Amino acid sequence: MERVNSKRTIHEKLSSGSSLLGIGAAIVFFAGTVAVSPAYAQAQGARIQQSEQILQPSGEVDEHDQFGSAVALSGKTMVIGAETSDGRVAGAGAAFIFDKVDNHWVQTAKLFADDGNAFPAAGRPGEFTSDSFGLTVAISEDGNTVVIGAPNHNHGTTFPGGDQGAVYVFQRVNGVWSQQTELLSPNPNRNDNFGNTSDSGGLAISGGTIVVTDQGNFITGAPAAVDVFTRTNSVWSLATQLFVPDDPAFLPSGVAFDGHTLAVGSDFSNNSSGAVYVFRLNQGQWSAPVTLAASDATPGALFGFNVSLSGNLIAVGAASGPGATAQSGAAYVFANEEGVWSQTAKLSASDGLDGDDFGSFISISGHTVLVGAFDHTPPATGIFFAGAAYVFQLGDGRWRQIAVLTASDGISGGTFGFGGVAVQNNTLLVGASGQHPPVEGYAGGEAYVYNLNP
Repeated sequence: MERVNSKRTIHEKLSSGSSLLGIGAAIVFFAGTVAVSPAYAQAQGARIQQSEQILQPSGEVDEHDQFGSAVALSGKTMVIGAETSDGRVAGAGAAFIFDKVDNHWVQTAKLFADDGNAFPAAGRPGEFTSDSFGLTVAISEDGNTVVIGAPNHNHGTTFPGGDQGAVYVFQRVNGVWSQQTELLSPNPNRNDNFGNTSDSGGLAISGGTIVVTDQGNFITGAPAAVDVFTRTNSVWSLATQLFVPDDPAFLPSGVAFDGHTLAVGSDFSNNSSGAVYVFRLNQGQWSAPVTLAASDATPGALFGFNVSLSGNLIAVGAASGPGATAQSGAAYVFANEEGVWSQTAKLSASDGLDGDDFGSFISISGHTVLVGAFDHTPPATGIFFAGAAYVFQLGDGRWRQIAVLTASDGISGGTFGFGGVAVQNNTLLVGASGQHPPVEGYAGGEAYVYNLNP
């Protein structure tokens, strides 16, 4: 149950230059790039920035929560993970529900696993060997079902002492939240980290279906997959597993699902240039995967680091790809027309620099894309690695950057945009789990919510 420091894991992967081989073909057609107007983005960004509301857990006295380690949004309800908050025991992790009341976001519940666990880390004051409950979160369309990953949970079955991981489902009935079930990998191994975060997996929910990435089991030879769970009469059970047999380097790095389309990133594929595989669910049957790749696929770009879906659009992050600079990161938009997926835009930051990790977290809703760059140093403040989030919108057939958001109370290493971003209709949500660092141990963390059209 050794706690994985998610940011450290991501940076190790970004710099690893993996040489794993994958397939080379991709069904994509390049359709153009994006023009950015810095002056327009600055003006629009200022208006959005003024609508900022900073969220923190109410009644929390511990500054080790890492609140903002994951975020998800649906209508007037959002869920925010805090992977080292106090749950059943200190440091096991928790997730917080916020609801919109009178145009203001208010905490209404705190969720934690009924078997969550953590122990003080030997020789590391203020740190924990933790389940990391809350490192990933997802929420249903109606806002009444929440899915939460605990990738370092040890359920003590086949591999005692390991990081098998678990995924928990909570449901709200008559305003009261309760744990409904705990989901496990059908092929657990000691270091499976089932329910892990972007770059190492992910989870999603739509209606009565939950999808969770699965790293497979190298010991038994079980390949990496996406596990599909369905609900029948309030009981969740494994329905099937989705595989990519033609890609020996397939290892899920991110996932998105809307009930009909499932997109799963594999940023190790193709010498770490990355790939995204798209499955379709039609009358209970899953299609074979269709392959998407960047038109300018580059080894080490990590295309597929994170993915998001909205209607017939897929947004894909490439956290180390060529964007504003050679390794600043980039994002891509694909559209489906008459059953064919094609790349319609490549997005990059107007002020991007190498190592910004632009595209590490991404969200799309309608014609708006929100992209996190948690290691960006905003030129206006000069605060190193404070982080930023970029807003792009589609208009007149072109995607344009309309805003750059930063934390009004940002600090060096605050990781604004790390732990997730979410956009839905008029609401933008950004996690910043590095805010409020203590003298020792983990940061308290914050989340930030904005109005897209204030």
